[in-house]
Amino acid sequence: MIQTYREIRDSAVAQIQSALTDKKIKIDAHPGRFTENEIRRLALQTPAILTSLVKIDDGGESDNTTLHFVSWVLYRANNADKLYNGALDLVSVLIPVIRRLDASWAYDVEDIEAEPLYTGTLDSMNVTLWAVSWNWKVRGTVLAEIGTGNGAEGGIYLPDNLEYFEGTDSSLVVGNQTVSDITNLEV
Repeated sequence: MIQTYREIRDSAVAQIQSALTDKKIKIDAHPGRFTENEIRRLALQTPAILTSLVKIDDGGESDNTTLHFVSWVLYRANNADKLYNGALDLVSVLIPVIRRLDASWAYDVEDIEAEPLYTGTLDSMNVTLWAVSWNWKVRGTVLAEIGTGNGAEGGIYLPDNLEYFEGTDSSLVVGNQTVSDITNLEV
């Protein structure tokens, strides 16, 4: 049984990993969008497909919930591949995999779009980035179960590994004076 949106994202990543068995391709989850420094770091691990759950349109308990994903295709070319044809080949293989994603709690993958995010900065590193965006329609009956039912007296379920903000203990020097602030939010 699906308990969190993270598990839904991880299911998508696992299905992509299962379909694309080339061990040279790094396939993993990613938290969202990229900075230039992160692309520089990730360029050492290409080719890569990194999938992010970037938006949730909650349809409540109806079957109108749409999860918006982006599978980032990061590709580093050699000097002979100035058009980054290898990246386009990888996108060509990825789109049919996304089209065939399947889960008992989902019913449709739609609106698949692929867009190159080519920039001169990336080109100077021999790197290109494609955003393959897609929507996964999820059954409301499954989503009604996410986050409920495991708490005390029907309260909201919170995973055991969730980190809680418990407060602050800080000080700030303003001119010649120190201002201290302690906030304790222990439960």
